[in-house]
Amino acid sequence: MRAVWITLLLLGLGLGTFFWVRHKQTAPKLAAVVATQTVRTNAALEPTNGFYLGKGDERVFINYASPDPVLRSFLQSVMDGSSDPNAQGREIFMRICAACHQKDGDGKDGVAPPLVGSEWALTPVQSRLVRIVLNGVAGPIHVRGRDWNLAMPPWRENLNDDQVAVVLSFIRTSLGTNHAAVIAPEAVAVVRREGGKSPETSESLLHSSKQ
Repeated sequence: MRAVWITLLLLGLGLGTFFWVRHKQTAPKLAAVVATQTVRTNAALEPTNGFYLGKGDERVFINYASPDPVLRSFLQSVMDGSSDPNAQGREIFMRICAACHQKDGDGKDGVAPPLVGSEWALTPVQSRLVRIVLNGVAGPIHVRGRDWNLAMPPWRENLNDDQVAVVLSFIRTSLGTNHAAVIAPEAVAVVRREGGKSPETSESLLHSSKQ
């Protein structure tokens, strides 16, 4: 009986040693696979409904698809920081719009179309440009002789009428070589009251006839 117990003990030790060695051999490979999967998963989960405001450890994620108190507070601080509408509009543009349309407003392939010289930015039918900002855009759109197909998010939930008016007026009057009429907050309010649950398309924008 004693011999049987000794045999079982040795067998257990042998199996334990075998599995421990196998674990040491496979653990690095498993860790590498998990790390690879994590990287791929993180890449697949890049935020598509917002952006980061700030730098380094002070970065704050801003969700533009729903009311964001951090973004609203920042925008209000911009408005309170100057009494000059052009300066207000420039600051909002540089902090938000330039991330895609670039600081010079000339756009970038694969990111966003140009605003300088854009028939959409300079249109005399001001409601079209307001609708683009409030409701966003989806689908192909022709800008300065080229077709673009890049979605633009809606800003209805976070930009108020005054903020939309100053940033669009800056784009139309002071960005690059643009020279068009300013947009008043009252014009933005009219478009906002129309509502807009879906992104605009080039067709829906062209059917807009209100000034």
